[in-house]
Amino acid sequence: MSPRAPVVPPAAGIAPENAGTRAVAESAATGSACAILTRPDGQASALANALNAEGIDTLAFPLLHIAAQADPDALTALDRALRSLSSYALAVFVSPNAVAHVLARRAHLQSLDRRTTAPGADADNADNADNAEVNGSSLWPAAVPIAVVGPGSAQALADAGIAAPRHRVIVPPGGPSARFDSEALLAQLDLASLAGRRVLLVRGDGGRELLADTLRASGAQVDIVSAYTRRAPAPDAAAWAALEARLASPARCAWVLTSSEAVRHLATLLVARYGTRDGAHTPGTPQVLAQILAARCFTSHARIADAARAAGFDRITQCAPGDENLLAALKTWADPIQVKHDDR
Repeated sequence: MSPRAPVVPPAAGIAPENAGTRAVAESAATGSACAILTRPDGQASALANALNAEGIDTLAFPLLHIAAQADPDALTALDRALRSLSSYALAVFVSPNAVAHVLARRAHLQSLDRRTTAPGADADNADNADNAEVNGSSLWPAAVPIAVVGPGSAQALADAGIAAPRHRVIVPPGGPSARFDSEALLAQLDLASLAGRRVLLVRGDGGRELLADTLRASGAQVDIVSAYTRRAPAPDAAAWAALEARLASPARCAWVLTSSEAVRHLATLLVARYGTRDGAHTPGTPQVLAQILAARCFTSHARIADAARAAGFDRITQCAPGDENLLAALKTWADPIQVKHDDR
């Protein structure tokens, strides 16, 4: 299977209808394997490039829209926490999105402080001392350890210069049996040492309560702040047409599902557009829905696989967490398809 030049995946809801639909229809007609990437806009490019390098086409069909927090009350709580980081024994980030949006907000506050604080101003309280340290060295005070759910978040921190040896970052271990979720992170924490101390939990709107509940049950004082919002996108006509063109040959397509929330959004979108497979609900196009659900799904966690099953998918492959494992599983799936395609 010879590599081909990377293909820029069309962005659902953004590409012009005629051009986007025509390009994908022409690509679909080649009969090559295609991975449908469902991560938010701008967050699937690395995986798309890796797949393209292996000769696997990609189609972007984002199922989550991520945006910086804009609610005034949520921002007030976030800013208050970020201005008093030195009071926390631990900060917990639930995702790379949490890392990115907190660091962006931290940098924004740091910039405001530089403009509003005169040189030599008294910094004898904890907040000002904390800001002085960050302004002089990095975005994050070295005395405050960080715990993250997976290597993606750890990498996002490292990209910002927050890593060992200056900073302590706690992350579940990798390996063949690795799990990157709240349960795995909790197993790495010394919960007893957090009793009576403040812990900052950074996430988006909503989310699982396991981390907060377990930390509180251990005696920690948990401050939850929301740094970003997650919303279900509304794919436009071009995005649906591109998806349907690909899934006219479902055996050559695979969904890449990396969020159980995103899968639930997909289930809602499919019912609204196609009805149900039994045709009991409008708009009553179960044959199209059947083609969509016939494609194989690749997931990286049991919860995501369960959500896919509940959505109506039944050809589900669960692989180990991490893009490298998704890539390997997708390559194994695509190789026979590509061989048949090359032999035509």
